[in-house]
Amino acid sequence: MITIDQDQYDRLLQGDPQGFIAETYRFLCDTQPGAMRGIPEHLMLDMIAAAIARARRHGFDSDEQVMGFVGLMFEIAPNFDEEPTLRAILDDRSRPAAERWEALFADTPELTQAWERAAYPTFYDHKAWLGPES
Repeated sequence: MITIDQDQYDRLLQGDPQGFIAETYRFLCDTQPGAMRGIPEHLMLDMIAAAIARARRHGFDSDEQVMGFVGLMFEIAPNFDEEPTLRAILDDRSRPAAERWEALFADTPELTQAWERAAYPTFYDHKAWLGPES
């Protein structure tokens, strides 16, 4: 019997960029249908591609981290990672990506306030959906 560990599975799935975008689209359809309402599929796929690239710029590479990051962009704000407290965690390259990912969800008043600031409507920047080449 062949055993594939999570790291190998992530590389297999993400080895097909278009397939990974499609899988992320299906994930969002299942988990956040309201966030996607009214957005044409072709535009959603472009937004997801930009979001995946943004997650990878932060060093995230597991399926869980990348899809979770994309989900947060749709749920909270596409630029949630620019909120100063969250950005400090994401920019701390002295910690592995998995630790930084978990640190984003620590149950502290400071992080609760950071997530509230990131979700505030005036924080939202639609330009974050554009890829870095835009």
